Amino acid sequence: MGVAPGHPVRVVHVHGRLQAVPPPAAHVRGRPVSRPVIEIEHLSVAYQMYAQPSDQLKELIFGGVRHETFWALRDVSLTVNEGDKVGIVGPNGAGKSTLLKVVAGTMRATGGRVATHGRISSLLSMVPAWNEEETGIENIRFNLMLQGIEPRRIPDMIEDITEFTELGPFLFNPVKTYSTGMGARLSFGIATATEPDILIVDEVLGTGDGYFAWKAMKRMEEFCARGRAMILVSHSMSAIQSMCNRAIWMQTGEKRMDGEVNEVIAAYELDFRRSEDESLRTRHASTRASVTDAVVGELTDETRVRLRITSQTGAPLFSSHYVSEIGIRLGEGERVTIPFDLLDGSDEAVPAVLDVLNSEWARLHERDGRVCRVLTRLPGRNGGGQFVARLPAGSEGQSQAIEVDFTVQSEDQREALKVEVLDMSTGSWTPLVAGSSRKDGRWTQLRFHRELAKPDAEAAERVMKEVALASLPDAEILSVNVRARNAQVTSVKEREPFDIEVRVMFHRSPELVDVGIKLTRMDGTYAFWQSSGQVGANIERPEGEKAFSFRFDPNVLGAGEYFVNAHVTNGWKFPENYPYSELYARKINAAMFRIVPEFNGVDHGVLNQRVKVDIS
Repeated sequence: MGVAPGHPVRVVHVHGRLQAVPPPAAHVRGRPVSRPVIEIEHLSVAYQMYAQPSDQLKELIFGGVRHETFWALRDVSLTVNEGDKVGIVGPNGAGKSTLLKVVAGTMRATGGRVATHGRISSLLSMVPAWNEEETGIENIRFNLMLQGIEPRRIPDMIEDITEFTELGPFLFNPVKTYSTGMGARLSFGIATATEPDILIVDEVLGTGDGYFAWKAMKRMEEFCARGRAMILVSHSMSAIQSMCNRAIWMQTGEKRMDGEVNEVIAAYELDFRRSEDESLRTRHASTRASVTDAVVGELTDETRVRLRITSQTGAPLFSSHYVSEIGIRLGEGERVTIPFDLLDGSDEAVPAVLDVLNSEWARLHERDGRVCRVLTRLPGRNGGGQFVARLPAGSEGQSQAIEVDFTVQSEDQREALKVEVLDMSTGSWTPLVAGSSRKDGRWTQLRFHRELAKPDAEAAERVMKEVALASLPDAEILSVNVRARNAQVTSVKEREPFDIEVRVMFHRSPELVDVGIKLTRMDGTYAFWQSSGQVGANIERPEGEKAFSFRFDPNVLGAGEYFVNAHVTNGWKFPENYPYSELYARKINAAMFRIVPEFNGVDHGVLNQRVKVDIS
């Protein structure tokens, strides 16, 4: 079967026979359907790192392993369809740019398969292929030729790029004289002039001025409206939300979340904020008696057991530990080696998994030829490197002998490690007994064992209730709503009064509390912030459910779409308690509403406020 005309196909298939897969049929029962333009299966990218350049030569001549392997991407799978506008988010080093480079064909994968259907135009840096001594016009012509544009089309495309970039006479100057913003304009103009089927953009628009960023976004919107696909990497959450309908959250080279854009962004920002919140409240230290106490997310049912590797002192980890080959044996069963990949713990066919997403396991690594996971301090995560094992069939309700072994190489030998098991009869972490240890060069194999008492169903149920109650925050934001005309609304007109109501449940009674809201416009404009305490609405020892209504009357906000964030903190008192010393609750993108223009076609800007005009 041939490939449909007009849809170039590029396949990178690292393991096995190369095969060009044609796009699926464009219609089902007479209705157009969205077909895949990018298909990624189990994609991995690894880098070999040498301590010194001579090690690479020694490895080549004498053999052996003298490098470490850094996994930039590990087992990533996803599909992008026609018309998809996909934003990729994640912290620095998450693998976002590496993923785009492989899709664009500028980087080779270590493993997996990438298939693209259609012409790709990528904007992965500010310089597509510059000859800095040549003029902008000559560089446009050269880049268009590189992309396979027919010579007869080039003059018209140069005219289009000239008009779009608004660089005017600067296009006849050498590009070495261009500013960063001018380079961004020209790069984007070239990338989008060829009408690609897939547009890939990596965080380069932030270097241009605000006016051109707006023009670029409008062009990308028009591009996607024609059914084209776009992948955008950005640290600007507002850009992702305004441009994309889907988001992918990358973390330590793996895909953590993939879904509707606002849902993913809210989850990512909340996770990002947890590290900040922890410095304020130490994960609700007032409600958690000890680091040995479990939290709700750590509880297991009667078919599984949870363990963790953590610091022997019980304090937060201060060193990085390269943990290799974790083995576990339960009762009379066989020893099971726990895989280091990101797996689904609910799969009954998997006997044991690492809890990569919720505990302090970091990126996959390869050191001295051993595949390992880095165990290090990750603020906002459950403590230690946790893993869950499934009890042998038929052993529920019986006492279990637990044996755990792992091999480790620590950056700082002063930090010793231990293994703990979550005892569901008490709701606390209990240490295993340290057994023998064995040195193997820079690596140490450690063994631990313990007899886990027969679980008591009634005690376990009581513990789950107690842990759930103890894990409740002091305050919980129940809802955030926009109200106008005595009803809950999603839009209001400019200059129309409205309220933002924040409903909070206080599970305990903090000494002093205030509630704050922050409004951010869809384009990223930071529009408004206020604490209830600034207008005398700090409250002492609140109990039960309370409603805080922020009254916008007069409403001076300009037209646009707004996101509302809300927080509960320990009282407004400036400057003594700002930044806040304790944060009880936070809700990201808790509500979204639109302010409709007062006059159709008139943009008043960020504020629509009448000011007095004197004429003299």
